[in-house]
This record gives sequence, structure tokens and C-alpha cells, in this order.
Amino acid sequence: MQWLPSFVRLFLVFVTGLVLSIGGGIAQTAYMGNYTMGSVFGTLSLLGLLLMVTSPLLIALKFFGQLDRKAK
Repeated sequence: MQWLPSFVRLFLVFVTGLVLSIGGGIAQTAYMGNYTMGSVFGTLSLLGLLLMVTSPLLIALKFFGQLDRKAK
């Protein structure tokens, strides 16, 4: 599984997703009256949520790939 980045990079992707999700949610409530800005920040929040969900799955995939490689 050489195509997967390292554990540190995947963890940083998770942290970035967490920051985007929290920051987007806060900014979305701050710009609740403005539909355009609220929509942009809502999209950023959803992107952060997507990063938060996919990065632990990729971390687990890389971990089990390393375990499988050591078993051979």
C-alpha cells in the first residue's frame, strides 16, 4: 500500500477536518442571515466532516496493510 500517505499525514488530515468542521459550524451560525456566506461555510463544514470520516478509515487500512505485510 505505497499509495497511502504516512500515519502523521493522515492524522493531520483528520485534524484539518476537525478544524474545518468546527470553524465552519461556528461561522455558519455567525452568518445565519446571509444565505451565500452561510452556504459556503456549511459546505466547508461538510468537507471537514468528510475528512474526519475518511482519514481514520485510511489510517486503519494502512495499519492492517502493514500487519499483513509483516505476516508474509
